[in-house]
Amino acid sequence: MSFKVRNFILLVTFVILSSFTSNLMWEEFSWRILPHIFLIMTIAMIGEHLVSSQGYYYYTRQERNGPFVRNVPIWIIFLWVFSIQASYLVALSLGFDGILACLFSGWLALLADFVLLEPFMSKVMELWLWTPVENGYFRFIPTKLNRFTAPPGNYIIWLLFPIFMNSVLGLLMLV
Repeated sequence: MSFKVRNFILLVTFVILSSFTSNLMWEEFSWRILPHIFLIMTIAMIGEHLVSSQGYYYYTRQERNGPFVRNVPIWIIFLWVFSIQASYLVALSLGFDGILACLFSGWLALLADFVLLEPFMSKVMELWLWTPVENGYFRFIPTKLNRFTAPPGNYIIWLLFPIFMNSVLGLLMLV
């Protein structure tokens, strides 16, 4: 096995970005950011393994996806931390607070996934590929609405996960 820098570019990039947002979050929320990060990473790791093992999508084993834990590249977990924290920081910087900041963070994360992550990282770079699943979690969504890079259920998760995680952080502020 040879060490190639290009195999770690995404991992290093998202570790740095998530460290940056975590540092900014620490300044605002102090120790409360630690359980926030832990929960994001835990839920993201479990969710990524569950959903990808169900056949909704799979991460390609190309070099730039870097090292994997089972069937998920490690950088994906740091992408989730960065996305959730960055969307919340943007919401706060725009003057939103409380539940409005949480809601806005979900919409920002969804928009980032819709405009940047799916079209570029999935479609162009082919870091992951979507596959149709007949009886999936979001089978209640009509198939004729499946006109985007990813299935609509993906965008629902990108909306709800940041709202949930940033709401947990809000609850931690009450402690």
